[in-house]
Amino acid sequence: MEFAEISSFLETTADKIEACWDIRSLNNIANQRVPDFIMSGRGTLLRADIHILWTQWFIESICNPDIFANSSQGYAYIVKTVQKRVPLIFPGISEDERNKITKYIARLVDKEVQRRKERKRISLSLENRKMLWDIYGTEQRCWICGYKFTTWAENKFLGYTNYQEVPLPQFVDYMRLHGLTERHISVEVDHVVPFSKGGNEEDNLRLACGWCNSHKSDRTSLYDVALKPRILNHTKLGKQSIPHPFWIVRLLSVRRCCEYEGGCDQTVDNAELTVFPRHPEGAMNPTNLRVICSGHDPLGSNRFVSRTIAEQVS
Repeated sequence: MEFAEISSFLETTADKIEACWDIRSLNNIANQRVPDFIMSGRGTLLRADIHILWTQWFIESICNPDIFANSSQGYAYIVKTVQKRVPLIFPGISEDERNKITKYIARLVDKEVQRRKERKRISLSLENRKMLWDIYGTEQRCWICGYKFTTWAENKFLGYTNYQEVPLPQFVDYMRLHGLTERHISVEVDHVVPFSKGGNEEDNLRLACGWCNSHKSDRTSLYDVALKPRILNHTKLGKQSIPHPFWIVRLLSVRRCCEYEGGCDQTVDNAELTVFPRHPEGAMNPTNLRVICSGHDPLGSNRFVSRTIAEQVS
C-alpha cells in the first residue's frame, strides 16, 4: 500500500469521535478498505468473527430465537414470521426465490432455537473422566494453552485421595495471571462448542485448565468482550498493559502454535504457550497479541511477577 493510501485511511478513520453522530462521516468511514497493517496479521480472525456476528444479528432481527426457545409455537410459526419479512428485505426477487430464502432463513432460526432450548447439563461420571483422560495419551495438556497438568491436578481430577495441598506458584505470567487460584491449575472438562450454544456431550469434550475454561465460558467471538486492557505496575517494566483473558483464550485456541518469525515446532500439543505484544508500548488488544513459546519469549524472566503484584489486577 502506498503512503498516500495509508495517510488517507488514517485521516478518514482516526480521531473521529465527533463523527459517531454524523451519518455522512460514518458513510465515508464505512466505505474505506481496511489495510492489512491495521489488522496486524489478525485479519482472518477479526473478519471471521465480525462476519459471523453480523449474520447472527441479521437472522435474529427477522425472527428472535429467544422468543421460541421455550415456547409452544413451533417451526410452522417461525416460517410464517420469516415469510412476512422476506418480501421487505428482498423486494426484487421472484416468488420462487422468496420461498427458497424463506425456508433457508427459517431453518437457520429453528436451528438456533434448538440450541437455546433449556437442557439439563449431564455431570461427567468418574469413569467417564478417566476414559477422557486416557484418550489424550501420556502427556495431558490443556487443549487451549498447552498447560501440562501436574500430578496434583491429575489426582484431583481422577478422584484419588492421595493429593496434598494445592501447589500454587509464587510467580505468575503477568500477561495471563494463570495460577492465582486452585481452579486455574485444575483439570476441567470443556465443551469446545459451548453447552449453552448447543454443544453436545460426546465428541465435543476436551481437557482444559480451569483458567482457560473459566475465561472461555460460553463465548465464541473476540467481540463477545469489549473491555479495555487493564494496567499492571511491573516492578521492572513499569506500567504494563494486560489483555482481556478471553482474547488470549480465543487466539490460543485458534492459532495453537508459536508464531516466532524464524519458525518453531512448539504447539499446544507439546508446550505451554502464552502471548506477548508485537509493539511493547502498545495496548494489549487483539491486534497487538502474538502467540509465543518460552524458548522464543522476548520478555524472558520479566514475564513473571509475584503473586502480590498479580493479585492487584486479578
